[in-house]
Amino acid sequence: MEMERQGVFATANVERPVWTNARFLILWLGSGLTSLAFSVYLLTEAWFVVQKLDRESWLGVVMMVTTIPRVLLMTFGGVAADRIPRSTILSLVNVSRGIMIFALVALLSYHSLSIWGLLVFALIFGVLDAFFWPANGSLLPQIIGKNQLVRGNSIIQTTNQLCFLLGPALAGLLLKFVSFEVSFAVSALFLLLAGVTIRFLREERLAAAGEKQKFMKELKDGITYVKSFSFLLILMGVSIIINLLFAGPLNAGMPVLVKHSLHGDVLALSYLESSIAVGMMAGSILSGILNLKRKRALIAMGLILLLGAATALLSQITAVWQGIVLMFAIGFFVSFSNILTSALIQQMVRTDMMGRVQGVLSTASMGFIPLSYALVSILLSAGIPIPTLMLVSSVVMVLFVVSIMAKVKVIWTTD
Repeated sequence: MEMERQGVFATANVERPVWTNARFLILWLGSGLTSLAFSVYLLTEAWFVVQKLDRESWLGVVMMVTTIPRVLLMTFGGVAADRIPRSTILSLVNVSRGIMIFALVALLSYHSLSIWGLLVFALIFGVLDAFFWPANGSLLPQIIGKNQLVRGNSIIQTTNQLCFLLGPALAGLLLKFVSFEVSFAVSALFLLLAGVTIRFLREERLAAAGEKQKFMKELKDGITYVKSFSFLLILMGVSIIINLLFAGPLNAGMPVLVKHSLHGDVLALSYLESSIAVGMMAGSILSGILNLKRKRALIAMGLILLLGAATALLSQITAVWQGIVLMFAIGFFVSFSNILTSALIQQMVRTDMMGRVQGVLSTASMGFIPLSYALVSILLSAGIPIPTLMLVSSVVMVLFVVSIMAKVKVIWTTD
């Protein structure tokens, strides 16, 4: 199979060192601001549901409502990313998110934001996410060379995780000493700044390669293209199961774990959220230093195995410091494995197909996340404690990864 770009994008200056590439620097800054906004918003939203509304069993529902439109529309977002300038999509989505959060703040200031109103905002954010992530994941290979992808991903991920370290700490302080309104407003401001920043990024234009095909034809071509890579199919399958077992128990369960198992407040939650960001930053830095070129698929699977083990231990913590250590480890394993798999995908896939491939992969891998959130909410409502849910799901995850590593040959042969 032909894996080269086939002249789809101009390549002038694309091999410059990343720190002298102005377009990379704009993307780097915009990504950092977006991550800072996300981290502030997500912690504020979670604590608002658990503490202010006292609806902890609904936190999984809120996350599920965000994820469902993202899953359903992600493939269409991927096609859009191959037809519309990706920087334009990122800019418009971030500005739209910022405006929506300011509207949320207005409702909250008048004491009019109920759980149902929050679900409406969650649904809209999910729709916007469906167009954001394919464009975000496919833009980097367009502005730097393939030999720089691991390092470029590492730099951006390191910065993003630094922002995810600062964001929860900032949100925790704002919630502790100011208000929910101010914390939400700060996240909205960061999103508007990110949207304006990314608007200055100028992409290489598509070379004349014939007329654009019909939308559904391009979508079908993207699915067919993914099916031609056995590694991508395996990666989709693994992502589906891991997200089912990991996303809900950790993301929806962490605020509940802090409140009931640790008897902590929002600052304790911010410490744990910040520690996972420190771990992700460490994983990003190490991956960039090592710049691995061989056995990346196998190493990534090994890291996911360790991720399951760390999550099992996390379910049994009795002190905040234990959670900080384990969340650091979880962040490290997630970040390192994500960078390795992202670089593999970006090197395998033609740039003109990248948006569709990212959309298909994201849709498949995230397809069971709504179910994961729903199951957590249902089981919490049934009285099953979150430590039990986390322990069982992580043990199943470890057994699944071991079976994949033992039986799937492509994991051992893909570099």
